[in-house]
Amino acid sequence: MFATTLGRAACLLLAGSALGLAVNAARPDGVRFTKFAPPNSCGAEAAPAGGGAPVTVLRPTDVVALCNDADTLLADVRPPAEFAEGHVTGAMHLPCTSSGQAASAAVDRLAGRHTLIVYGDGTDDAKVVADELRGRASRAGRTDLRVLVIEGGFEAWNHAGLACSSGPCPECGAPRGGAARK
Repeated sequence: MFATTLGRAACLLLAGSALGLAVNAARPDGVRFTKFAPPNSCGAEAAPAGGGAPVTVLRPTDVVALCNDADTLLADVRPPAEFAEGHVTGAMHLPCTSSGQAASAAVDRLAGRHTLIVYGDGTDDAKVVADELRGRASRAGRTDLRVLVIEGGFEAWNHAGLACSSGPCPECGAPRGGAARK
């Protein structure tokens, strides 16, 4: 009798769990159980992550007007030490080796925004992360999101004489870098 009761309880538990997961998956605001798998190398060419408009590559001078727009989020994909030495003013730090939690937080910060600008050491490393974030946003129902990559990365931005800041990444505890640049 005890074995029969235990078997029924196990079946009910499995059925309830399966039903709960199915309902969660069907809800647009359900809990995400997927893990972010960072690329092995930021410089690798990424395969499109599916859905949404393709990532667009623009020159720094074509992007600068969007930086102060409240509908725009900037993401720096370089390592913490490079971010600390200098980054585009207002950029969040999201290196290609970020955890799934950081990538999910970035997608969550896109709520109410229509443009994501990603940059790295160059164009290719930023495109890998931009494609991943575009795919995540698309799967979250954000097919309207415009994703841009700064051509030539931070070096091109800096050489164009555009606004830069310096300082540690609060999320990653990078050491303090050089003085602010303009």
